[in-house]
Amino acid sequence: MSTALSETKSAINAIPVQGHLRNRTLPRRFPGLFLVFEMNIYGYMDKFVKSYNGGYWEYIELSNGGFYMSLKSDKSFLVEIDSNGFEGTLTADAASLVANLFVYCQLANQHELDYLIQGFHALRDYARLHPEGHLILSAID
Repeated sequence: MSTALSETKSAINAIPVQGHLRNRTLPRRFPGLFLVFEMNIYGYMDKFVKSYNGGYWEYIELSNGGFYMSLKSDKSFLVEIDSNGFEGTLTADAASLVANLFVYCQLANQHELDYLIQGFHALRDYARLHPEGHLILSAID
């Protein structure tokens, strides 16, 4: 399954990673940091979403080279970010994008690795095209 989000001229496709490829995805995408990346995703969701209590996360590869982990849920969540005053209700996917963008930013600042910086920009480009893009961008501001 592939999801295309478009804005005027551009589209970025989101492709879920198939089950048999999942084990290799995080180590390939985040060499030496894959456990840190994964744990920080869960940590930011727990911090920003009081009602979050775990769940199944899909791995999503983007046609622009980006990647993110998306909580598989039909629920919407109240996202509250004390550091910037954001408060809004987001779908699980949009809340996941917020958590991922925070993790990319944190790890890029800590480790100064090009692939993390590029990953942040690729994911932010995708977030801009998301149906909840304005809320996602407000949440990371």
